[in-house]
Amino acid sequence: MKFSIEKSDLQANIQSLYNIVPSKNTMPILTNYLIEANSEKNKMKFTATDLEITVVVEFEASIAESGKIAVSAKNLNEIITTLPEAIVHFILEEDNLKILCEKSKFNLLCADHSQFPLIPQSDMNNVIELDAKMFKKMIDNTHFAVSNEINRPIFTGIYWKMDADKQIMVATDGKKIAEFKLNKQIDIPEAIDQIIPTKGLLFLDKVISENIPIVSVLIESNRVMFTYGNYIIFTHIIEGRFPDYTKAIPVANNNILKINKNSLKNAVKRVSLLASEETYKIKFNVSQSQLEINSMKREEGKANEIIDDFKYEGDDLE
Repeated sequence: MKFSIEKSDLQANIQSLYNIVPSKNTMPILTNYLIEANSEKNKMKFTATDLEITVVVEFEASIAESGKIAVSAKNLNEIITTLPEAIVHFILEEDNLKILCEKSKFNLLCADHSQFPLIPQSDMNNVIELDAKMFKKMIDNTHFAVSNEINRPIFTGIYWKMDADKQIMVATDGKKIAEFKLNKQIDIPEAIDQIIPTKGLLFLDKVISENIPIVSVLIESNRVMFTYGNYIIFTHIIEGRFPDYTKAIPVANNNILKINKNSLKNAVKRVSLLASEETYKIKFNVSQSQLEINSMKREEGKANEIIDDFKYEGDDLE
């Protein structure tokens, strides 16, 4: 293997990939990137996986010799980050990857690439094309409600439902619920609903940009594949039935508060400076004439703020 590429081009393509590499794993091979060079196509392919999520990124480089290696993702990322802005040369000699850039020279020991998990293959004929900007917005507005409790796997993912007229994303940790509904027609043969691991969706969320408007999706029986720009993301589906969260949302609620988002956000930020570190709770007193927010930290003090610019209809609430 022998190839060269501008440091900035390489860094732009692989800087997000390191988020997939597990920091601790019983399989040491998973701490590596699988790197493939194809001299006929002048294409590089970097792959990272934690077995639940696999990400492949493909990009152009100047390739003199084809080859395949596995090399420490952490070491490679740290080396690339510190190199000067110049062309980086990679040369494989036996089990060593030489990295040369101006006056810098590194040697990285390679792992046995045959131990790297197989990369999934999929038929691209049945993909669904979605608006990438809106898909990102759906993830942004739901992922914060996902649970971190691994003993409740269903709550660690985002519920995603699609039919011909709309998309819905929902996340909950049992205490809060976030639902985002997008009413837009989709070219889809039948309705789909699955629970998708958050890690794969957050990776996609980070790489979506204004430059590429479409994300392609292929949903299979036990996994989902997303194709976006240079990236292919494979993620397993979380098995199980998502709870009927709609039962927790009142349908006949006449208490409606309308308020400027930033005004409320800034007031909550200030008041929560003295919220209890045990509960992080703040108190709202709401009436048609006044909105008051309070907090108290025992033995340290309390905070109070009154917001004037709002509209409220309904019963007084505390």
